[in-house]
Amino acid sequence: MNDAERQLHNAHQRHYYETALDKPAMQVLDTPYVRRHVDRMIEHGGLQPGQHILEVGAGLGKFSLPLLQRGLDLTCNDLSPVMLERLRESAPRPVPTVACDIIDIGAHAKEKFDRAIGFFTLHHMVELDAVFAGIRSVLKPGAEICFSEPFGRNPLYLVQIALTPRMTLKAERGIFDMSDKVIHAAMRRAGLEPLPSASYGFAPPFVVNRGWGGRLEDALNGPRWLSFAHAFVMFRARNPG
Repeated sequence: MNDAERQLHNAHQRHYYETALDKPAMQVLDTPYVRRHVDRMIEHGGLQPGQHILEVGAGLGKFSLPLLQRGLDLTCNDLSPVMLERLRESAPRPVPTVACDIIDIGAHAKEKFDRAIGFFTLHHMVELDAVFAGIRSVLKPGAEICFSEPFGRNPLYLVQIALTPRMTLKAERGIFDMSDKVIHAAMRRAGLEPLPSASYGFAPPFVVNRGWGGRLEDALNGPRWLSFAHAFVMFRARNPG
């Protein structure tokens, strides 16, 4: 992808999300579904207070706000300055933001980070080698990254795309690259050291947000043999230096 194509792709992404800011699906809500993803990120990403953490593709702050409320120190990145402005307005305390393509983060960030994280953002990106290289440019030696993504092998995403307004197979095609084979290869080419991935979860928000849905998730997450049906995966890597 050349620079003009990348700019066109980014413009399309901004338009898609900035024209949907007030739709119900975009609203930032404190729900069991969100809290479960945050819990997984804290656990598998090794997040702790005192670390400098870069969140990639933070958007309106669906996951940023719970992390901030738990005392973590975030710098939030997104393509859209409009979305980041709304995030700052909603944040429980001042939060630094960086509006840029993550590929170019090295030209905009003023510090190095202990962790870089993201929720459901990698599958929207088309130059994974450059994405990971950009992230690595702002990591401290030994720093780690952790990204929660749809598990590309789960066929239910095809059903979701077919039934969800505004979602198209063309726009969401990156879901099918969300595998260790593809992601780990891109990480290595960017100079990162892949770490073991962790899969989890089964149900969509409207199930998990019900009391019985959360209990069902807990029961299904227990047996290891059911991992083939997991809906989400966390890709992890370390910056060797």
